[in-house]
Amino acid sequence: MRKLAFIITSILFSFQLSAQSNMQPYLDSARIAYTNNDFASSARLYMRIVEHGYESSQIYYNLGNCYYKQMQIPNAILWYQRALKLDPSFDDARYNLSMAQELIVDKIDIIEPPFYKRWYKSLFTAMSPNAWAYLTAGLFVLFIVSMFFIFSSLNDKLKRVSVPVAFLALIFSILSFVVANSAHKFAINRTLGVIMTPSVTIQSTPHAEGTKLFTIHEGLTVNITTYVEGWYEIRLEDGRVGWIQKKDIEEI
Repeated sequence: MRKLAFIITSILFSFQLSAQSNMQPYLDSARIAYTNNDFASSARLYMRIVEHGYESSQIYYNLGNCYYKQMQIPNAILWYQRALKLDPSFDDARYNLSMAQELIVDKIDIIEPPFYKRWYKSLFTAMSPNAWAYLTAGLFVLFIVSMFFIFSSLNDKLKRVSVPVAFLALIFSILSFVVANSAHKFAINRTLGVIMTPSVTIQSTPHAEGTKLFTIHEGLTVNITTYVEGWYEIRLEDGRVGWIQKKDIEEI
């Protein structure tokens, strides 16, 4: 949570918003407020940018930092998670998220999947779905260019070099496409939420009179599986399932 790192990343991100001149004053003011330790004002200003429809892992990360500094841990976790949803390779957000999660009450024992599933998941979450798609497209373009040289070049040496390049580009573009497809499905099919209420009792059915199953606390990240009229069915990482009211949870 080093202030210097925050300032540097904020300055770098300012270049990305330079084209949207109407947002630049908010960004500048948010950065100044943060450096002056006015984290509440900084968060409000970043939220103004979000409310204008801008999606950015950097803005979400900055919001997470603002809330962390105010010890609003559920909000910090929510925005770090949103940053990682847009950019799974955002290491600073992942590190700060782990720091924030150390401060919550619930420590859930995760049911570990087999090694090969963990390895494959770590592969397709290493980059965003868009990044995998760009990589696939780049490799396929390399394959097309190599094939062009194979059939059109008068240089025998260039032809010989192009053959293995084309073969490898084709193989890796296919593999990259498979991984990109998995990353896309994972992103759209998995819905996460963060518990925002200090203490919540999970019900067996989507009704207040349902059987009380267990209690969880603010800041915990859960899987959302179903929505029914103001209630979410959630699943914890240890396999427990139950229902929670919509007002007690925020979707990532």
